[in-house]
Amino acid sequence: MKNFWLALASVLIGGISFWTPNVLLFPRMKSMNTFFAEITFACPLALLVVYGVATWYRKQQEVNDGGPSSALFALIGIWLTGPWLMGFAGTLAGGPGFHKVSDYTPLLWMSLCPPLTLYFSAMQGSVFALILVTVLMPVCHHLFEEEHWIIPPGWKRRMHFRRSHSTG
Repeated sequence: MKNFWLALASVLIGGISFWTPNVLLFPRMKSMNTFFAEITFACPLALLVVYGVATWYRKQQEVNDGGPSSALFALIGIWLTGPWLMGFAGTLAGGPGFHKVSDYTPLLWMSLCPPLTLYFSAMQGSVFALILVTVLMPVCHHLFEEEHWIIPPGWKRRMHFRRSHSTG
């Protein structure tokens, strides 16, 4: 159960830490040209700072027993929380906003469709940051968390992700 909570924390903290600069900077945008540059560096930098602190803290606390990959679950969180936090940034910037429960229903479906996160990030100017971090986080996993899993070991056994044995 500890691994479930670690994975969920990585999803939420990763998504929130990446999109927070967008939420804070989008309503204050004066020029789209400067906003592209700010967001392209601010979002990944915020995520990397939080990821670095989390990885350092985690290495201090655990006895190399594996567990979920913070980098890859954070990346999942970025893609899942993107529509929610971009919508919130749009609301703060004076957009139509979310005022009733039915306004949130489309966001639920958008969160389950990653291409929409890419589309909305392109519309809002954060697509380069999203692409950069999508490439960067698997590299971070490989460099700093290779002992951590992506698919839980119990699931691997149940889904038969074992090496195939040749019979010939």
